[in-house]
Amino acid sequence: MSKIGIITCSTSGLDFLKGYEDIRIARTTIIMDSKEYLDGLEITPKEFYAQLDNLQTIPKTAMPSTGHLVEIYEQLKQEGYTDAIYISISDHLSGTFQNVCIAKDLVEGINIHPFNSKTATFITGFMAIEAHRLSKEGKSVEEILAYLEKLRDNDRIFLMVDDLKFLVKNGRLSNASGFIAQALKIKPLLELNNDGKIVATEKIRTTRKAIDRVIESFLEDTNFGNDAKFVFLFNTEAPEHVAYIKAVLEENRIDTSNFIDAPVSPGIGCHVGKGVVGIGYIKNFA
Repeated sequence: MSKIGIITCSTSGLDFLKGYEDIRIARTTIIMDSKEYLDGLEITPKEFYAQLDNLQTIPKTAMPSTGHLVEIYEQLKQEGYTDAIYISISDHLSGTFQNVCIAKDLVEGINIHPFNSKTATFITGFMAIEAHRLSKEGKSVEEILAYLEKLRDNDRIFLMVDDLKFLVKNGRLSNASGFIAQALKIKPLLELNNDGKIVATEKIRTTRKAIDRVIESFLEDTNFGNDAKFVFLFNTEAPEHVAYIKAVLEENRIDTSNFIDAPVSPGIGCHVGKGVVGIGYIKNFA
């Protein structure tokens, strides 16, 4: 009989959600002015964003090492797991997925199933939560992976980034060439597209108008929230922006009381900076 473990990235946001402690988390390394910290373990979002303005250089990340991944796989094997599904951040945002694939061949006696979420932050975390639920219900690896594919086919993230320099310098903005010249003057509408790339879709002049377009994009795509099964508010130290989005959504008769609005992990914050806000969601599907 199979026993299926679930693994995901520290960028998934599971550190901020209670009740899923047996989902294993592989840690991204945060590099800040030559000092290294394990994402979510040795540095919290509050600590990270407090230091961000005083750094000499743009912070960077390093994906979970092969050794770290092998250690997680070995531990699961020792605990009697026959299989493990690793739900990874998009391969266009990190080399983690490729490293998961490499590390899986270094451990015998347990079957590792890498899954490229093609997304990031709390949507990846939600996928891990759902995979965990299905494994507890006795679903097979094949059934779980098929369900994860449906989630992946129906997820979206729209966001407003206050300063593009983090995305541009870390190479995470896929169509940066059209925006670099005006990077300090515009607040573009960004989207995590179906390929798992962050792309700028509209050039907008002010922060408020950009946030309004985030809200409008969500409302248009989900029939005013009726077609969304999981919603979270993406933010990096932007409580005033979160409060504004909640107020507008409430005006549109959308109950935001159960929305996740915790700050995203430092592993994401390294690439987007402070003052970022957005809406991520998964649409209803059959």
